Amino acid sequence: MTNGTQAQTTNDPLPFTFGGFTVPVGCRRIFITAELEPASGDPRIQPTGFPDIGPVMYPDPSGQSGLICLIESEASMANRLEEVCFSNKYEGTFKNSFQGLPYLRAESGTAENRVFKTSSTLDGHRFASDFLAKGKANFGAGEKTLAEHIKTTLGMNPDGKTMPVARIPDIFQLVMELDTMSLIHGFQISNEQIAFVGLRLARALTASIVGLNCERVAVPGIKFNVGQVESESGQAIFQKQRVTAKTIKASFSIDVGLLASLRLDTPANRNPGRHQNTRFQLLLAIALWKVAAFLDLLRVELSLRTECKLRLKEVSTASLDPAQKDKKKELAVYYTLDREDGQTRNVFPFTTITQAPLAIAAANLPQSRHPLVLAFGA
Repeated sequence: MTNGTQAQTTNDPLPFTFGGFTVPVGCRRIFITAELEPASGDPRIQPTGFPDIGPVMYPDPSGQSGLICLIESEASMANRLEEVCFSNKYEGTFKNSFQGLPYLRAESGTAENRVFKTSSTLDGHRFASDFLAKGKANFGAGEKTLAEHIKTTLGMNPDGKTMPVARIPDIFQLVMELDTMSLIHGFQISNEQIAFVGLRLARALTASIVGLNCERVAVPGIKFNVGQVESESGQAIFQKQRVTAKTIKASFSIDVGLLASLRLDTPANRNPGRHQNTRFQLLLAIALWKVAAFLDLLRVELSLRTECKLRLKEVSTASLDPAQKDKKKELAVYYTLDREDGQTRNVFPFTTITQAPLAIAAANLPQSRHPLVLAFGA
């Protein structure tokens, strides 16, 4: 077993230990839950929603948790789990911990006149982006567009509509070496140049925040123009939808089985590629690190919206073990393996995970792709 900083060299990538957390042999899913509370003490919460729709609320099918309210959706949490890796959230550049991890950066102009356009870490469409698909770079065999490189690597027809079905698994190694994070947050390659259906991957890391046993609260709001420029909008009075919740729960799921099933390196003699296991372990470590870094933000307070500031809740350890004589306080962050409703709950060591170094070099990813600059005309 490794100490969490170096990848294993055996044929079986599990067990794998990272930052004091061990993923055992045969594990297919890791479920992590955290109980939260409003940081200000005010029980009113501003959930996600739209003015003409309001918050998403629905009855618990089991009948145990009353009304459930979606406080932060899976799509929004995916964005937040990406942001924890950024040193610059406006350009999508990685923190030093991710030095050597490939991603795509689009720029126009030349030399000192270069202008940042977007990056695969920011563009919600990733490889499906028509813009990124048209960017040019030297992928090792002369300059070509990203779309041309994908089509050539996968043996696609020039029109991007057909390809050998047996080559579909090769997309995961290609993505691993172009934009590694896409394998964690999911992607679909579909743009103006590539119309072949099937080059996609579901999210391996999903998360959400919900409130249980919720009640609606209508809060008044007003817009009133006084002493400003002449305006005919006048005074507008409206309702703001808020909720209270007896329990607020953040849930994370890491699909270990999905990551383990991906072909991440060129196979040799029908055996896994030399770097298959180290690349799988790197993806698993990054997923754990993302969850841990997000939870670390919640230790003090994380502002999801103006009136939605949450933090990790402290609970008495005696509530977990009534036989325990010495009552202590701990942050309510736990994990189970393979079944979310498992009876055995263990404390998730998110603090030590955020401090563990990622073995990026061991994955033998292409050099000079962190980032790989896609060039556009001036």
